[in-house]
Amino acid sequence: MAAPEDLRVVVRDESWKQLRLGPEAVKSFDADLRLSRRDGDVQFAVAHKPSDLLSAGDTGSQAVAIAKDLLHLADVKILHGQDLGVARELENMLGLGPMARDLVTGWAMQGKGRALWCVGEQHYKVQTVLHPVERELTFTNQAIAGAA
Repeated sequence: MAAPEDLRVVVRDESWKQLRLGPEAVKSFDADLRLSRRDGDVQFAVAHKPSDLLSAGDTGSQAVAIAKDLLHLADVKILHGQDLGVARELENMLGLGPMARDLVTGWAMQGKGRALWCVGEQHYKVQTVLHPVERELTFTNQAIAGAA
C-alpha cells in the first residue's frame, strides 16, 4: 500500500467513453479499479446513468458483464437526482429500495448539490455547499451560459 503522500486521485469523467472503446478498454478500466489500493490511487468514475455500463458491448458479452460489475466494486456511490426510469435502473442494479429511489427522484432533484450517498450498506442524504471560490473554479457550464 502506498504512503499517504504517494496517493493519487484519478477522476474518470464521462467514463462511458472508455467503456465503449471495446473489451480491452473495459478490462483495463476494471483492472485499474481493482488495483487502485495497491497503486495508491483513489478512483472516481463518473457516469450519467447505469445503462451507460450496459453499452460497453453486445448484450450478454464479457465486456457488458465486466462493466455491470464495476458498480459493485465502488465502495461509495453518489447518486444525484434522476428521473424515475434511471432511478428504477439504479434500484434494480444496486438493490436500493423504494425509499432511496424516492430520494433520488424527489429530494435530490429539488436543488443543486443534493445526492444520496451510498457508503457500504449505509445511505446518507447529502447537500453539498460550495464556497464562492469553489463555485467559480468548478463551474463547467461556460458553453451553455455563453450561448444564452
